[in-house]
Amino acid sequence: MSSLPPAALLLFLAPLAALAAAFFIMRPWKPQWTHVPILISCGVVTAAAAYLAAMVYTGRGADVTLYTWMFAGKWSVPFGVRIDGIGVSVLCMVALVGALIQLYSVGYMKGDPGFSRFIMLLHLFYLSMIGLLVSNNYVQFYLFWELVGACSYFLIGFWSHKEAARKAAMQAFLTLRLADFGLMLAVLLIIVQFRDTHFALFHAVRFFPSMYHPLIGLLILWAAAGKSALFPLYFWLPDAMEGPTPVSALMHAATMVTAGIFLLVRSWPLISAVPGLPGLIAVVGAVTAIFAAVLAFTQTDLKRILAYSTVSHLGLMAFAVGLGQITAAVFHLVTHGFFKATLFLCAGNIAHASGKSAVSVSEVGGLWRRMPLTFAAFAIAAFSLAGIWPCAGFFSKDAILDAAFERGGWAWAAGLAIAAASAAYIFRMLFLTFFGPRPEQSPARSLHEAPPVMAVPVAFLALGALAVGWAREDLVAMLFCGRQSAVAAPSLPELAPKVAAAGLGLAALAAGVVFALTMGAPSWDWHWRRRRPGLAAAFAGDLGWRRVVAGFVARTLRVADVVGRVWDHETWDAAIEKTATACRALSRGGSAMASGGLSESLWWLMIGAAALLAWAGLR
Repeated sequence: MSSLPPAALLLFLAPLAALAAAFFIMRPWKPQWTHVPILISCGVVTAAAAYLAAMVYTGRGADVTLYTWMFAGKWSVPFGVRIDGIGVSVLCMVALVGALIQLYSVGYMKGDPGFSRFIMLLHLFYLSMIGLLVSNNYVQFYLFWELVGACSYFLIGFWSHKEAARKAAMQAFLTLRLADFGLMLAVLLIIVQFRDTHFALFHAVRFFPSMYHPLIGLLILWAAAGKSALFPLYFWLPDAMEGPTPVSALMHAATMVTAGIFLLVRSWPLISAVPGLPGLIAVVGAVTAIFAAVLAFTQTDLKRILAYSTVSHLGLMAFAVGLGQITAAVFHLVTHGFFKATLFLCAGNIAHASGKSAVSVSEVGGLWRRMPLTFAAFAIAAFSLAGIWPCAGFFSKDAILDAAFERGGWAWAAGLAIAAASAAYIFRMLFLTFFGPRPEQSPARSLHEAPPVMAVPVAFLALGALAVGWAREDLVAMLFCGRQSAVAAPSLPELAPKVAAAGLGLAALAAGVVFALTMGAPSWDWHWRRRRPGLAAAFAGDLGWRRVVAGFVARTLRVADVVGRVWDHETWDAAIEKTATACRALSRGGSAMASGGLSESLWWLMIGAAALLAWAGLR
């Protein structure tokens, strides 16, 4: 690999300088200008990411150790940067989408008393994700992985005056800690097995089979399931919608939740060497995608619909990884970042115009007349999510469907079910939100289009959701440039007419059915809830899974209470207190035996000396 280009250093230096300027200069003197150095940093990072992408596209990569920052005997951990096809393709999406979301947040959070703190936390989150993407070893990766999780806690609970936000932040924090513990164990086992944590070490993993490999692979899957909200650890993500909408867009579309999928891709050489593990990942991904899509179809809050949609598409990416289509998974990760960020920011436009942090389908309807730009951007992103040609999502979803078709059997059936379900819930949201209004909807008449600082980022993201799919060949070329990649990425399959026709046909069929339900019978979405309250409650409780999680948490708390009250207080504390009592009794006994007389002291010395001589003779 070549030496590290200066552009790679800007990925770290620009955000660090911006955060320092914002905290020490802008925040004390001009808090309303705190965003200025932050946005300059976003521009520098995006330009640097574009330069690095061009460099990798021409066949040049970099894997450079900047310095060694941890020593333990002969083992050390370097701090380095790896620029390769896998990392830089996701980096470009994160840099651009993250920059546009931070620009959007300037308008969305205007007037909030905590604006300075919010924009700095958002940029620290941005820096953490960039550091994760360009790390070249697992210990450094874990450092940024944890920093991303810590930032998410503060951002989800940013509006701490809301009890729901505090609970959501704590739930996310504890769930992510459970997943992070799995990654920590995996990294420790990698150190034990390989005495190294560099990503390149997995090139030779097939030639050195070990009893640790299956356990490491399962722990990595567990960590990815928590971070990327895969079943069974998905439940924290929908509740995290209590944070401001820019947080939802950045965290749940382009950055943190994709970190688990990125971890699976980085670790693919090890995962593929463990028999049965790719199949398990495919099953987990398929179950997550279908389950979350069904739940998304039944939600009423706009942001929660999109949250379950995110869970579903993360499952689709994991499904692609399990099928061995690493390139398709990365491609869909990139396209998803654009269309899902667009959808979240459109929901943010509606909430901002309503003067609320969240809006349900009962509070909207017929918005296409009052918010035409938001409607156009949402429609483009919805078509992309549903996999409709010529939008970006069509190309990435088609590649995954083609891999499922090649596998056949249950995989092909699951792929078709995911395609139909995705189209169903997003078109339901589109029709209910922008058409009508229906008798049950009472939209505010004062709703208006977003200001330019919010509208411009949405427009650019919608353009990406429309056009980025046409760069599929360039993305493949970047992933294969090639020698620098730590993962041998398979090429995307050619567009198969029968697969594309099946996907488009199911999406069109689902859209037609939803149109008949929401437009032909305008009150249907409210009617079935009134007639089937038990069914509505079941969907609200994630078909019983939330009850399972609540029961598990309650039992865990009871065990913790028993350990804390019985073991710690009644057993351990009692033992400590009895030890002190015994020491006092022993000291009193010793004091009673010690008269202070010289003759008695000499007798004790003689007895001790005789005992020592006897012990020496026995040896």
